[in-house]
Order: sequence, then C-alpha cells, then structure tokens
Amino acid sequence: MIHSILQNIAWVFIKALVSTYRFEREDQEQLEKALTHHPKRAVVIGCWHEQMIAFLSIHSGSFPYMAMASRSKDGEYAAFICRKLGFIPVRGSSRKRGKEKGGKEAIETYISNMNEGGRGGITLDGPKGPRHTCKPGIVIIAQQTGAMILPGGAYAQKYWEFNSWDKFKLPKPFSRIKLRYGEPFAVPADISQTQIIEACRLMEERIKKLEDTLVW
Repeated sequence: MIHSILQNIAWVFIKALVSTYRFEREDQEQLEKALTHHPKRAVVIGCWHEQMIAFLSIHSGSFPYMAMASRSKDGEYAAFICRKLGFIPVRGSSRKRGKEKGGKEAIETYISNMNEGGRGGITLDGPKGPRHTCKPGIVIIAQQTGAMILPGGAYAQKYWEFNSWDKFKLPKPFSRIKLRYGEPFAVPADISQTQIIEACRLMEERIKKLEDTLVW
C-alpha cells in the first residue's frame, strides 16, 4: 500500500515537471534511416542512464517503446513512471537473483516484440554501471532482430545532478531538452565476441560525438 502511494506521489511530481519542459528534436533523419532498415520498422535506441527522465519525457506520447526497468524496488518506481508516460516496461536486471536471470529474460522479451515491429529503448550503462560503459545487451538484441542500433541523447539545458553512480540528471522546470540521434548501424547475424565489444565501443564513441557537438 505504501509503495503504491509513493509511486503515485512520484508520478504527480514527474508529470508536473514534464508539463513545463520545452522539447527540440534534431537528427530525425537518423531515426528514419534506422526504421526503414527493418521490414517492420523496428529499432533499438540506446542512451545513458543519467538521461532517463529527459529521454522518456521527450518520447512520451509517441510510438509505445519498450523500456527496461530492473527488478529492484527502485525498478518498481521506474516501471510505474514508464507505464504512465506511455511506455511498455520490461522488467530485467544485469544481476542474478537466485537461479533467475532477469536480464536474459528481458532481452528475450525485447527480441520477441521487435520481431513483430516493436521498438526498444535501452539505458546502455544501467542499472548499476560503470557509468558511460555500453553493455552488450543492445548488440545482442540488434543481432537477433536485424534492427539497427541508434545512438541517442536527451540533453537538458538546466538540470539537477545527483550524487549517484550515474550522476543522474533531472531536468529543472521549464528547461529546454534537445533530443539528438547519432548515425545508426547494423550488426551481422554471425557477430563474434570481439565484434560485440567493438560495437559497444562504437556506440560509446557516437554518443560522445553527440555530446561534443551539442549547441544551445
């Protein structure tokens, strides 16, 4: 009961904040390029965990993207907010819980839905970091679905930065938020372990380029 009350309080706060944001979308041709690559217009977008609120809020009301949330208590709040913003929360974790591997199950859910034309969003360094280090899940999803990987970033002009592992950024009221996409890329179906690592590094480089070329 208490969790339900706290979730709704959190949602009221986030909803009020989001209603004040001013959104600017750039690089939409990169999104379209990624969508047209797949016969059912599936795509998997990656961003850093610190941008989660900005990224969710700017995509709210668009195509119902899948969004991964951990199976922790914090993940319950994230899943609740995702659902309220119009996303499809997929519960998973990069950590084992007994014999259960939530991360593997979540990836399988992404693959199944994207093979039917779904679209997915991944926080590349979530849920526990290391910060700005791309994990291989997004590459495996792209390999299994044939969808392109699309680097993304949602940058708030003004924000509060938390003292957390990811330096989580919460956009301040009335902040401008820019959505940017990098050059999408595909991975081969027979990708090797070495190529998976290379794809992760490429993702990191392309997101860094988005940040380095950001202009207000």
